[in-house]
Amino acid sequence: MTHRPDRRRFLAAALAGAAAPSVLAQEARGLQPGERAVDPADLPLDRAGVWTLHFRYKPPRIMQVDGFDGRGNPARQTVWYLWYQVYNRSGEPVYFTPEFELVTRNPPTTHLDEPQPYIFDQIKRFEDRFVSAERPNGEYNLMSSIQISRRPIPPSLPDALPRVVSGLAIWTNMAERAPRAAQFSIYVTGLSNGVATEQSRPLPQNNEVITLIKRKTLQLNFIRPTDDNRPEPTDIRPDTANGPAETWVYRATTRLQPKGPAKEPVE
Repeated sequence: MTHRPDRRRFLAAALAGAAAPSVLAQEARGLQPGERAVDPADLPLDRAGVWTLHFRYKPPRIMQVDGFDGRGNPARQTVWYLWYQVYNRSGEPVYFTPEFELVTRNPPTTHLDEPQPYIFDQIKRFEDRFVSAERPNGEYNLMSSIQISRRPIPPSLPDALPRVVSGLAIWTNMAERAPRAAQFSIYVTGLSNGVATEQSRPLPQNNEVITLIKRKTLQLNFIRPTDDNRPEPTDIRPDTANGPAETWVYRATTRLQPKGPAKEPVE
């Protein structure tokens, strides 16, 4: 089940003057304050039969949690986490096998989502404090990347409230792994079955063929204009300086094939 829009909030928005259209649009889509929605978009590399899930999220939060150091001893650590929801308008159940890759720009570092159960449970308890009383059991039923991939995302009817599925992506020890990181992107794969490939030979005399596997990916851009000595939970903000913070792209991963007859590039 999802939040049902409160009519009193619709009325308050209508009386708010110039801000009313954006507030009404947010409420009409069932979004809560701070949430951002990303609708599917058609891309040139899409082929017939490509589906893409709808995505909602709140900018990543910074949180101090109980964890363990490298020797297994209890220790406090700094984590970044992304609260998100997905829903499916494709008309058929589809599996969402997510991968969340956080890439910082300066210094350049790469970090994959780490759904450690002990840390996940602490964040889940914190997020459940903000759940509306209308939601059964007073919780979002937040899932890790592993849990959310076990069952298909059910389809939502075109004119009905979406049947959202909620999750958390978590990156641990970020103060040590990415100190002073002020700009970063999160790449979310698994939201679509869109895949494209391209083969090329890097040098004429080289018989090894590079295969680029491109997957339809959601890119989320963020800034963190604070220092590591005084982190606040809401330091991280969407980066809209050069356009929308959210972009659909086909992102490539590189795979080196064994030596053999060179193949012509696939267009």
